[in-house]
Amino acid sequence: MKTIVERERNIQEVYSADVVVCGGGPAGFIAAISAARQGARTVLLEQNGFLGGMATAGLVGPISNFRFGGELIIKGIPWEFVTEMEKMGGAVTGNPSGNVAFDPEIYKLVAEDLVESAGVKVFMHTSVVDVVTQDEGKLSHIIVESKSGRQAIAGKYVIDCTGDGDIIARAGFEYIISERSSLQPVSLVFHLGGVDTDAIEPLYLGVGDAGGFNAVLRQKMLEAQEQGLDIPIFGGPWVVHGSTMRPGYVSVNATRQLCSCIDNEELTKAQLSLRKDMFRLFEFMRDSLDALKNSYIVYSAYSVGTRESRRIKGIYELTGEDLLSTRAFEDTVCKGSHPIDSHSASNPKQALTWLKQAYNIPYRSLVPLNSQNVLVAGRNISATSQALASTRVQATAMALGQAAGTASALCAELNVPVAELDTERLSKALKAQGAIL
Repeated sequence: MKTIVERERNIQEVYSADVVVCGGGPAGFIAAISAARQGARTVLLEQNGFLGGMATAGLVGPISNFRFGGELIIKGIPWEFVTEMEKMGGAVTGNPSGNVAFDPEIYKLVAEDLVESAGVKVFMHTSVVDVVTQDEGKLSHIIVESKSGRQAIAGKYVIDCTGDGDIIARAGFEYIISERSSLQPVSLVFHLGGVDTDAIEPLYLGVGDAGGFNAVLRQKMLEAQEQGLDIPIFGGPWVVHGSTMRPGYVSVNATRQLCSCIDNEELTKAQLSLRKDMFRLFEFMRDSLDALKNSYIVYSAYSVGTRESRRIKGIYELTGEDLLSTRAFEDTVCKGSHPIDSHSASNPKQALTWLKQAYNIPYRSLVPLNSQNVLVAGRNISATSQALASTRVQATAMALGQAAGTASALCAELNVPVAELDTERLSKALKAQGAIL
């Protein structure tokens, strides 16, 4: 492949922080709030003009899941966030399954308010394009690109909340990605208006039954495929109050495509083809369910929703057995309880394993091997593909963000490498913030 040499240039350092959080999705904005409240000078970098990541750009909902067996297993800043949304009429937090339906516009507003009130410096419309390494395993700057050109952000500690492990890859840390053929698919979520929502009331909040999908629609779609009708590959379909919660509106999670989200050509192809699939699936669904007969597409997600990409090689790799056996860890930083939920990219199948208890996630799974000042939070933690099938969801990502933000702030205060942080001290700090460990 032909290459060129980019011109040499001086890059202006425009900001210096104790903690630099890369990515303003569910893990990232919570991490920034947590770090700032812990006393760290914190900056948050976000490529979009709003916060929320997959929740607001991807319209992925509901936020899953804060409860197990009806009891809260995630609190702290994530629970504060959803209850603040509820106060503004933008969330429903009482679902026994722990799934929280929300309004994406109120999500954006509350996330921004909490970040700003914590004193976080925010750079939106800002893409991370490179890093500067000071020593092995230690970054000194994050290089960004925006309308202002190429700039540098200095940071004592960095948290990769990009979802895809972009910082990890650019910094040369080891990571894992599943074989392309076994990757979980991407989906383009869309919203419908004009829905008779009273007619599908039981399905609204994704209550933990057989996956929460619309069984009537699924059966009709499967029958259509068996008859040889041209129905795109689908999952679910989930026709729920997820990233919607208003009468007459539902969010639909149904499209599927195999895609490596760290390959821009593949990502572009998926974005283009899934929009076509969205219209084809919508027309079939509208004609197949009375509650949808007067419905219409309001809008589709800004970006496809990603389930799986890079995962770090961390000090500890969380496994499916750890989740199923509820393994105890001395350095537990949060809990999770979403089912082990693996989707197929080639057919409508979904492998769903329900858990008997909430499980634990250790701090060591947030620490890349050989890292001095970099942590991760969100779906790029150190985990097997089976464990990822549970840990990838939003409420868990938020709890991981709180852990990473607090840890980075403590490391900055104590001036210690991330792998040497006293995890007992971290536990005390997280509990003081209301986290459940």
